[in-house]
Amino acid sequence: LWALAAVPAALVVYTLLLWPFTPAISDIRKAKTEQPAQLVSADGRLLAEYRWVNREWVALEDIAPSVVDALIATEDHRFYDHFGLDWRRTASALIRTLGGDKQGGSTITQQLARNLYPEDIGRAPTLT
Repeated sequence: LWALAAVPAALVVYTLLLWPFTPAISDIRKAKTEQPAQLVSADGRLLAEYRWVNREWVALEDIAPSVVDALIATEDHRFYDHFGLDWRRTASALIRTLGGDKQGGSTITQQLARNLYPEDIGRAPTLT
């Protein structure tokens, strides 16, 4: 019974330890838009960069609902069921990766944070 309770308790402690290093929503809103968006391959090779001058900003309402649905279906199908961190998917990815089937467990929100703060977060496939 203690071992069963230890796993969720360890996750809570781990999350609380990371909390001070987590950027606030206001920090995300102030993210540098001058920073180029980077398209990176699975092995970490830079494929393309999209700078401010190459971008055309579009309001969410102007994007076809099918495009938004496709993004959510391929990147984070439980997007509306969590608040940025999908613990169920993270645990599943961890178990499958330990079993030899390397998988990512990041949500769209985590991918946004990784892209906005590449120096702080990095691209290493770690839980942190």
